[in-house]
Amino acid sequence: MKRWLWRLTVSAVVALSGMTGPVVAAEAVPAPEINVSDDWEIAVFLCTPSADGCHKRYATAKQRRDVETFLNGRPEVTEVRFVSRATAYASFRQEFAGQKKVLASVRAKDMPESFRVRVRGAADRTRIVLLANRRPGVGLAVDQAKNHVDAPLVPEISVFLCMKGSDWPACAHGRGKANKSAVTVKERKAIVAVIERVPGLESYVYEDQRAAYRNFVKTYADNKALVAATRVSDMPESYRLSMRPKADLDSPSRRLARMPGVAQAYDLGCLSRKARLWSEYGLQKRGSQGCG
Repeated sequence: MKRWLWRLTVSAVVALSGMTGPVVAAEAVPAPEINVSDDWEIAVFLCTPSADGCHKRYATAKQRRDVETFLNGRPEVTEVRFVSRATAYASFRQEFAGQKKVLASVRAKDMPESFRVRVRGAADRTRIVLLANRRPGVGLAVDQAKNHVDAPLVPEISVFLCMKGSDWPACAHGRGKANKSAVTVKERKAIVAVIERVPGLESYVYEDQRAAYRNFVKTYADNKALVAATRVSDMPESYRLSMRPKADLDSPSRRLARMPGVAQAYDLGCLSRKARLWSEYGLQKRGSQGCG
């Protein structure tokens, strides 16, 4: 893989990790270790018209029975629990109560039915997920041990700065002589000035490349291939903004993302909500787009 493309991949991974930088005023927060045990479930979401690969159809009653029979027939499976559309929708409404945009983006008929599967600790979970995804009537199968996402994060915005040679569109165009260069001193000063005036800002920290790399290595210590292929120079510098509860994150994120010297700006709460809607509720399209 070309180095610039690898940098794009790493930047996306860092953004989704939600790590907090230690450079100015915070301690590094290592990701919790995942202990794959009998407690982690595999979620098998049945087809809805909005799910990828479902041809705009709900799973039929026969397909639902066949999926349940398949899951119960696996020798490593210890429990299969059915979650109805009504039960899932009620849980969703409770979890996201007060987040009007998220609630408005999901209708009861969008919510897929699902089977929640427990397996023995030594089971090949990846194979079960792959086989389940191939079953007619299945829209998505997710291993909660590998893709578990907790309830949405506390409000935080991450602002990733341009790196030398970056092919992020925001860094490669529209900056004049600074195109494809690292963020300039002038650009950095302008970015900080805007950050300090963001409504609802509680505090912010700066994370340099070395600090970002240390946190990256801690977070992905179990993925040796990823860590071995990644260098300090692949890490983007960033500012991490801690926001007050119920602060508007969308407007400042969009404004910062448009500033020269900024590669991307993320509302991490939004990313967390999208991941949660995908992993816990099987919402792949309509529901995953509501952030607010």
